[in-house]
Amino acid sequence: MPRVLAAVVVAMSVGANAAACDTTLPDHVRILDCPLAMAVARAAQRSAVLNDLLQRVQRTNGLIYITPPPPAGTATRLLGGFSHAVSLAGSHRILRIFVSGKLDDASMAIVGHELRHALEVLELSTAGTETEVDALFDQIGWRTSGRTGETQAALDAGYAVARELRASKAHSLLAR
Repeated sequence: MPRVLAAVVVAMSVGANAAACDTTLPDHVRILDCPLAMAVARAAQRSAVLNDLLQRVQRTNGLIYITPPPPAGTATRLLGGFSHAVSLAGSHRILRIFVSGKLDDASMAIVGHELRHALEVLELSTAGTETEVDALFDQIGWRTSGRTGETQAALDAGYAVARELRASKAHSLLAR
């Protein structure tokens, strides 16, 4: 019973958040923090790469939760991160991305970088456990420290989003 109740509460929160924030994010991307959801939606309008990453998530069996980092633990010191933990909800794999700091273009580039990591899991594997995600990243990327991994595709995605957001800002300044 507690699991069903928790699912109902989350579903109600997601529905209420979408209406309150008036954002147009894909259903498979869940952001319960209204300012963060609005920032991602605005950035996706300015970055074709970020928009493409969001649309690709929609075509997978994944549900991606993007949240501020947890209040304790190693993730609190990071600007962003992708949790290798996977939860299952029926046929969906639930993954989590953390982003902290100001809701500026740099943070939105981090969202793009971390979304690419999520897509690596969703598109390149059937990983359903943290161990399987770790093994995938050992295969397609490299360790930066301890359990932290990196891939060239995620670096490229983050840089591309950052470039597009910078260009968009410069274009709007020139148009004035």
